[in-house]
Amino acid sequence: MNDVYLDLREQAFLITQQDIGVYLENNEQVFAAIVDIPIKGKVATMFCTFDGTVSLYNSNRRCDIGLGNNEGIRKASLSFLVSSGQCLKFMDSYESKDIIEQCMQVFLFYKNGIKTQKICIDGLKTKEEKFLNFLIQNILSEIRKNQ
Repeated sequence: MNDVYLDLREQAFLITQQDIGVYLENNEQVFAAIVDIPIKGKVATMFCTFDGTVSLYNSNRRCDIGLGNNEGIRKASLSFLVSSGQCLKFMDSYESKDIIEQCMQVFLFYKNGIKTQKICIDGLKTKEEKFLNFLIQNILSEIRKNQ
């Protein structure tokens, strides 16, 4: 993996609600997300926050920063952050940020920490996995439309 990619991904894990100026009223509100997406033997990491930041870091050195400046991408990412809070109670507690190249991995940042969920596209099992995948695919569709 590329050092620039790994550094950007590592920085994303350091985000706090104070960094983006968000006050969370309860434990079901998500203020940021990191999504590792396997793509043909490589990994792309999408990072989005409630302040409208959206970036896509690719392990092959390409980094798209500032994608949230596009209204469609920003709206899709905010919809993801607002709606994904429904899934927190079904997700695993955060233990490791290791990259899993076989499945998509979602990290949701909320008031009490980080929750995580692996999503293997060929085996979507729960309605929460399907819902998270749907929201993520909406963002990726907007990104593809605007590149």
